[in-house]
Amino acid sequence: MKTLLYFEEYESNLSHKLQERKDINLIILRSTKNMKFFREEYLKETEKFPCYVADYYGDMDEEVKKFQEWLRQNHLEIDYFFNDSEYYLEYSNQFASKLGLEALTEEQTAWVRDKVKMKERFREIGLDTVDFTPIDSKEELIEFFQKNGGKRIVFKPRRGMNSIDTYKIDSLEDIENLDIKWEPGKYMAEDFCSDHEWAIESLVQDGVVLDSYLTYIPNPTIWASIANDLNCHMTVPEVPEYFQFVPKEFIQTIVTGMNLKDGAMTIEVFISEDGQVKASELGWRLPGCQSTLNHSYSYGIDIYNLLIDIALHNKVTLSYPDKIISVGDLYLPNKEGIITELTPLEELLQMDGVIGGEMFAQLGKYQKKRRVGNDASGWVQVQGETPEETLAKMTDVFSKFKIEAVGKEREYVKES
Repeated sequence: MKTLLYFEEYESNLSHKLQERKDINLIILRSTKNMKFFREEYLKETEKFPCYVADYYGDMDEEVKKFQEWLRQNHLEIDYFFNDSEYYLEYSNQFASKLGLEALTEEQTAWVRDKVKMKERFREIGLDTVDFTPIDSKEELIEFFQKNGGKRIVFKPRRGMNSIDTYKIDSLEDIENLDIKWEPGKYMAEDFCSDHEWAIESLVQDGVVLDSYLTYIPNPTIWASIANDLNCHMTVPEVPEYFQFVPKEFIQTIVTGMNLKDGAMTIEVFISEDGQVKASELGWRLPGCQSTLNHSYSYGIDIYNLLIDIALHNKVTLSYPDKIISVGDLYLPNKEGIITELTPLEELLQMDGVIGGEMFAQLGKYQKKRRVGNDASGWVQVQGETPEETLAKMTDVFSKFKIEAVGKEREYVKES
């Protein structure tokens, strides 16, 4: 059997799928920095697998030597390396590279992690994107805003995730009110794009895009999350007629231009009313929302296991049922304070089209609201015959869902 080294950031659907596989020897690599995110019960459950915790803050060369000695003591040899973590992408790929395993190069890591390097590469390979610039100080941000004629811009971390610390800038006052610590090489700014946001998820094997799956996003995720507006995604099985590009070919341009070989890509794009596409930001990983499940249910496949096969260099062939439906996920509105009213998950599961879900908030418990794209009191998954039907059903659930809280709320920037 093949032996796979898996860097695990946190317990996930992918983690469970890997542990269920009977055709691989699984080695789990974690770090001292992310151990706090694992449940004690889960750590005990995974003790049946060889697990190693690297000192994130130690000298990497020394940590690699310690790991290699651990491998020798346990009579283990690694065939392949697999990472689906965005936050630890640089660390894990560098670690794997020092082990002599196939991994992203330093240049590739920059392309898929640093949004400035990423957008520079987009332009080098002929893709359109909004104007952007690295920002190292408040003065540079003011200068970019003024050169843009005082029109709305977006300010965010270059290596950000989940829209954390992402802000719309509409005035000099907005810049003055930013509560951040200025650090060279950390931030960037770009023009605000009013075109519609979509996402494209893809599977890639040996440098070839096997297929791409479209996700429609009715409202931009971060702004919908902050304002508790409709925050959802859904699979769109057929490419809309007005698109002036082929999603699979578009992704192939990126894969070829970045020399990416085996893995999954998720990318946000902006699509204008006349079907022109602008590349926004990509992740060399599965999407962070429920889109992996959405596409799996819609197309009758198991994207998690397909990705594992890709990591193992097993030849993947895609096969879909005759009827492909549309499945979406709805992130339920969230409020901060002691929860006094909450529509129970059991009631949501009885609503039209709802096939699953999870509730985080609890009656009588204190609930936090975070300024991130996936902030929610819970989520449900909804299916329909068409994307229009799925959206209508999610809108109905959204309108009927109730949550109320009492207590002091934190201050959040109200985005318009």
